[in-house]
Amino acid sequence: SVHRALELGMNYLDTSDAFGPYGNEKLLGRALADRPGQAVVSSKVGLTGRIEGTTHHNAHPKHIHDSIDETLRRLGVECLDVYQLQAVDPEVPVAESWGAMAELVTAGKVRTLGIMTDDIQLLTEVQRIFPVSVVTAELSYWEQANLPLAKWAADRGITLAASSPLGRGFLTATLLSGRPFPWTDLRSKLPQFKPEALRSAHDVLEPLRAVALKHGARPGQVALAWLLAQSPSILPIPGSKNPEHVAENAMAAYLRLTQEDLGLLSGDLVIGRDGDESTD
Repeated sequence: SVHRALELGMNYLDTSDAFGPYGNEKLLGRALADRPGQAVVSSKVGLTGRIEGTTHHNAHPKHIHDSIDETLRRLGVECLDVYQLQAVDPEVPVAESWGAMAELVTAGKVRTLGIMTDDIQLLTEVQRIFPVSVVTAELSYWEQANLPLAKWAADRGITLAASSPLGRGFLTATLLSGRPFPWTDLRSKLPQFKPEALRSAHDVLEPLRAVALKHGARPGQVALAWLLAQSPSILPIPGSKNPEHVAENAMAAYLRLTQEDLGLLSGDLVIGRDGDESTD
């Protein structure tokens, strides 16, 4: 899937030492071993895992300094393009954590810094210490609460890496409302993926389906194209293990939505009973 993504021009690869843990960094390292310099690689630090529903953090400066060396080794690179603070450690002032990460830039181990948050006040605080290049936050056609954050970032030349841009699969319109998720799947614990919640959210998919039908595309591709149309500073980061899904996601970059499409998707237009679009 990684090689397929690079072949299709998807060259921003996002990972974390907490994924696995460590396994995803090792996978990317193997995939990129024969393709040096072909991707912008981002990894994260600060989240050490979840045990019995409790999230464990470690953003102490020493841990950050130790972790980058292991991350570089697993990825097989001498300098990481983007190093992100995945979670603020409640036991460590964020200024100390961010300062330690800034030291890694000075040391030549990291090129730029990012942070995973939707807190603009927190972003403003760390921005005073060292520039933020990337902020990662959930943003999709289904979850639009972070659109003001995207504008804030764009106004400051910061890239917003939109996590879960396909709504954890919901926006592909392939999830049946009664589908069970195994306990290992995060969606089994999220209220929006309970059968009754999925049924009530069904109307979200209708505009996506209508625009997809018009363009001969898929609803998920329209959802990604909608994100790209919001701002050139938004970078959707869909995840997939399936090369076919990777290719499908990549094609969304070539889907040009019209103003009429965007009006329909924003609710300014409605779909009539005969399938035609009309104004409210």
